[in-house]
Amino acid sequence: MSDTSQHFVAIDMGSNSFHLVIAREQDGLLQILHKEKRQVQLAKFLDSQSLLAEEAIKNGVQCLKEFSQRFSELAKTRVKLVATHTLRVAKNRQVFIKAARKALDYPIDVVSGHEEARLIYNGIAHSQVLQSRNIVIDIGGGSTEVILGSEQKATHLASLKCGCVSYNKRFFTTGAITKEAFKQAVKAADKQFSNLGPVYFNQDWSLVLGSSGTAKAISSAINDIVDNPDGITYHNLKALKAYLIECGHINALNLPSLDDKRLPLIAAGLAIMIGFFRRLNIQQLQVAKGALREGVLYELARIEHQDDIRQRTITSLSQLYHTDTAQARQVQDTALALFEQICVKWQLSDYHWMLSGACQLHEIGISINSKSHHKHGRYILDNADLPGFNQQQQQMLALLVGCHRKKIDYSALIFGDNQQRLIFTRLLTILRLAVLLNLGRSPDKDYAVKLNASANELSFKFTKEHNKQDQLLMQDLMSEQQKLAPLGVHLLL
Repeated sequence: MSDTSQHFVAIDMGSNSFHLVIAREQDGLLQILHKEKRQVQLAKFLDSQSLLAEEAIKNGVQCLKEFSQRFSELAKTRVKLVATHTLRVAKNRQVFIKAARKALDYPIDVVSGHEEARLIYNGIAHSQVLQSRNIVIDIGGGSTEVILGSEQKATHLASLKCGCVSYNKRFFTTGAITKEAFKQAVKAADKQFSNLGPVYFNQDWSLVLGSSGTAKAISSAINDIVDNPDGITYHNLKALKAYLIECGHINALNLPSLDDKRLPLIAAGLAIMIGFFRRLNIQQLQVAKGALREGVLYELARIEHQDDIRQRTITSLSQLYHTDTAQARQVQDTALALFEQICVKWQLSDYHWMLSGACQLHEIGISINSKSHHKHGRYILDNADLPGFNQQQQQMLALLVGCHRKKIDYSALIFGDNQQRLIFTRLLTILRLAVLLNLGRSPDKDYAVKLNASANELSFKFTKEHNKQDQLLMQDLMSEQQKLAPLGVHLLL
């Protein structure tokens, strides 16, 4: 890493966990270098008089000392520390802040509930594509933020006094998980959600998101106990609640996907989530990619929103792996020209961006090994952090790149439903044809091709004479017929 690199460090001092994120800016995109989480549980040590115990102060300061070792030697570093609910309400927070400044000499910004909510939404908006009507819930250790937004802009912010650590102390402190305890916890959460303004209710949401650790933990727990889960739905929340009550105690839980330190908080977090679903009539929720720390990081780096987060991600990856942009652009131009001829008949109009991204990144693996660069490209995209892409979109992009040349690994083409597989198959067909038409890497070669599509047939025709030097291309196309046939695509030349 160059000594001239600008580094950005965000520390989120939450009521349950402290988070450290270190990044640098790479072509307008923040490249995460290191992430670390410590479960300090400040809220657990906040007494009824809102005083933070000496043990909590000691644990928090020690955590900050250790965090500082991760970035103290980095050049050109900008650092921001943000504290949330527990330090907002602690009457002796200045004692903690004074001790913390001795360990880590940077200001600590104790943010309001509304500012916390704004930063959460900002972190999500920089990490994934949002819709016209979004609602976000972030269940923290001491408070729960509920945010409404339209695309990249937060429109309504709320911070409620319910959190997984505080509710665990209040309702599940002995570790016992009973039906009555759940009833009281859900009732208390419902009372909090009922205080939200009218704009939060009776809405048809385009996207419902849950950010941070509680949503991730609930999602993982559902995957552990439900066969073929379809995400965080009200039905699955009730199934998880029934499982917890049946076990009766946190020591009896068998949830291998959860960290041991997260297990004691799962019942409290679940009760709050159920209250949210019931009061706001939510049907399904997705786990968000970003959170508070990402919001702090992007503001620290002064990276503004861009209209297309996905394109920013693709451009950054292309530059990072030194792809041949001229060749990628040529393949993209060919693919989109073919796409325009058949996108309506093949019902692909909404996937222009996916095909374009696959073209731009189809040779991303060449920097590792040219012989099997499609396989390396798939590995990179399968394992990279791709802001703007959800899990299914990332999987499809990786498979398109991994299957754009040579034999197709049919065993890898496992999709959630037949429609998704059909869309992938059709996009892959167009991509592979575009790559074949540009194997010579000649900017002067321009094949005039006419496509005509039906349900499972694709007619391919040159609209002008091609010379004898193009016979190799015809051989490639005939070979392609055989490779596409097992996918259910009948290529007519």
